[in-house]
Amino acid sequence: MALTVGEKLEFLNLWYVMICINDCLIIGGSSIKLVLEMKKIASEDLWDHCSMMLGTGNLLVWIGLLRYLGFFKTYNVLILTMKGAAPNIIRFLICAAMVYIGFVFAGWAILGPYNFKFASLMSTSECLFSLINGDDMYATFNFIHFNQSPSVWIYSRVYLYSFICLFIYLVLSLFISIIMDTYEIIKIGYNYGFQPSRLEQFYTSGDSEHPSGVFSGESSLDRLFSIIRRTWNYHNQRNYEEME
Repeated sequence: MALTVGEKLEFLNLWYVMICINDCLIIGGSSIKLVLEMKKIASEDLWDHCSMMLGTGNLLVWIGLLRYLGFFKTYNVLILTMKGAAPNIIRFLICAAMVYIGFVFAGWAILGPYNFKFASLMSTSECLFSLINGDDMYATFNFIHFNQSPSVWIYSRVYLYSFICLFIYLVLSLFISIIMDTYEIIKIGYNYGFQPSRLEQFYTSGDSEHPSGVFSGESSLDRLFSIIRRTWNYHNQRNYEEME
């Protein structure tokens, strides 16, 4: 049976990938910094690139410290929760993004002429994201008066109330519930044992009577000599059989 994508990713350690990325960013940022300090090239863009590379590399270094907290059970529960909830969160965010983008285009097309907050797609998205976090609600509701355009005023009320109720009371609650469900599953796994995956079942069903020699205490040089000796004896035996 072929391996699934998730099972293939088990052979890829993302911690090592992140370490390689942050090392490359820090080396690249440091190299640009040396070039700028030597005043061989003077460019404001290079300073921006240097700061972004060094800052992002530093961020990834601190995130990489979570790997060492995984050796402690209490912290490992939180790390496994984030890892286990990530696929469901990504799928949920994709679905929520479709609705969010629809609200962004509707607000930009209809309310844009009446308020600078909806003048562009980016500003509309920033305004709606602020509303999700409960920021600047009263000012957003009062950006247009009934006398300016009764139909747009009514639409703005329906638009804002429906967006706030949908995303604050439904989307955010579902988002938290996904994380909490994963957290409960991880806690149950710690208390009663995790269900082994197909790869783990394959590992445990292997034949342990033929060790690879890695943990036999035999050095690499001794093992190389034993392989050469067996190969030499095998060829000598073949020669004797041919002579007979």
